Amino acid sequence: MRAGLTGGDLRYSRWVVVFAAAACLLLLAPFAGASNSSLFADAAADAPAAAPDLTDVQVSNDDAGNVAFRISIPNRSALGDTDLVALLIDADAKLGTEYALDVLADRYLFGRCIRGQWSFTKRAASFSGAFAGSTLTLKANRRDLGAAKRFTFRIGAASTTSSDAAYDFAPDTGTAAWSYEVIAPQDAVKKPTLKAKRAVKKKHCKPRVRRCVKRR
Repeated sequence: MRAGLTGGDLRYSRWVVVFAAAACLLLLAPFAGASNSSLFADAAADAPAAAPDLTDVQVSNDDAGNVAFRISIPNRSALGDTDLVALLIDADAKLGTEYALDVLADRYLFGRCIRGQWSFTKRAASFSGAFAGSTLTLKANRRDLGAAKRFTFRIGAASTTSSDAAYDFAPDTGTAAWSYEVIAPQDAVKKPTLKAKRAVKKKHCKPRVRRCVKRR
């Protein structure tokens, strides 16, 4: 994390670590579902009223390997200043979260696990985000997600207005992580460099996450 961060940045980082740790533990569950266009459903109103209410999630990709996540949040016409939504992706099925596609209010951030630390300083060129019609849309090309053909993911949402933040998770805690298969021509995606692969293999992000990852 670079120097000069504001209190809001530090608060954001703390919530991301919480979600990453939770996702790591929950990804021990088996995979569920896969295609190049899939609809995933989380029950409505299954969390405190103050939390962004995650419901339907539509995931799709085009032939160029661009993956889009469309997340319905029916109790928000706009994201509040204290709303956080974190999409956490395990791209290699090693029980560790490697990528985070997040939004805090109107700030869209792309995170990577690099040598055991989360970095949000380098935004992937393919990453974008938008919120309209109570739907959060996050996009990234799979080359920026480890060139994964299949990945598992979870989404966490919170309203961070107090020390007792209100949360919603999709899918729910205690259930299988959602799995998606990217179907695209082989030449549409560049494989990550050997250096990048080695950086991921050497360490895993944050002590809490590393505890639930088998050492290789």
